[in-house]
Amino acid sequence: MEQQLTPLQQKVLGRYKDLASCLKDLDHSIKELNIQQKKDKESDNVSPDEILKEMREIEVKIGLIGTLLKGSVYSLILQKQQEEKQ
Repeated sequence: MEQQLTPLQQKVLGRYKDLASCLKDLDHSIKELNIQQKKDKESDNVSPDEILKEMREIEVKIGLIGTLLKGSVYSLILQKQQEEKQ
């Protein structure tokens, strides 16, 4: 059973692809931060509180993105259900 994707569905899937790429970049950055933190512990240049503050800002942004994506997916599901009813 083959289904064609609507332009909106293609756009949402494209956004998911972009998000996955951003999350991979974020993972790489976090790994670099961890490596840097280990180096900085030896020289005491960066405090753990500063790193936690930065990580909290990232966490808030990721939470917002997740909420927006959930809303988009929910909207698509409702739209599809309405189309099926017609």
